[in-house]
Amino acid sequence: MTNALYSNLPENYLPDAPEIGEPYKYIENLLLKELPKSDSKNLSHELKWTFLLEKHRSTKKKPKPIRKKKTFLTRKERKELDILKLPKTGWDYDSLAPIRQMWREYMKQNLELVGPAPSCTDSDWSNFSTILARSEVIGSELKVVRSKVPSHIGLSGTVVLETKTTFQIVTPQSQFKIIPKNTSVFEFLLDKLKFTVFGKHIMTKPSERSVKKIKSQMLPDL
Repeated sequence: MTNALYSNLPENYLPDAPEIGEPYKYIENLLLKELPKSDSKNLSHELKWTFLLEKHRSTKKKPKPIRKKKTFLTRKERKELDILKLPKTGWDYDSLAPIRQMWREYMKQNLELVGPAPSCTDSDWSNFSTILARSEVIGSELKVVRSKVPSHIGLSGTVVLETKTTFQIVTPQSQFKIIPKNTSVFEFLLDKLKFTVFGKHIMTKPSERSVKKIKSQMLPDL
């Protein structure tokens, strides 16, 4: 069948066969001649010529580019490289004063503290407490007011890092301390305001706390 398609016309057809010349132009002229004028005005712009037998396209598919998979460091590799680990020495409490000031300004804006803070009986308390629970604490002045670890009670300092389970602070004596959340009750200072937070109620990653649902009722155990 393929050979028949590409074979020449029989000799007896040749005397009556028209001179085609350039195939595109021939078909366009034929359509202009046969079609009504209203349909042939935009013929040259609307026609998309495709001659199936003009070119023989290869059936071979082009190889798709290989996508490189993203590589991430494993937990073991991060531990060996000490990534995102703060040094335990070399801290200066006084040098953290700008961070503490930034946190105070951020909290005032975040809580919209124009007047006094609402009490737990006010209608605005639910919204206020939710915003407080979702706020950033790095840069705040923190104090441990109760703890199951006696040596942690009374510790205070500037929060320099928060993880899911700990607060890492620098004390006024420029000492670096790691305090577990689950065993302690914390107090945050904002000018004359004191906020008491139970550590077990904020046992979540800081990046997830802003979208996590906050429980309306949480019972203390310390």
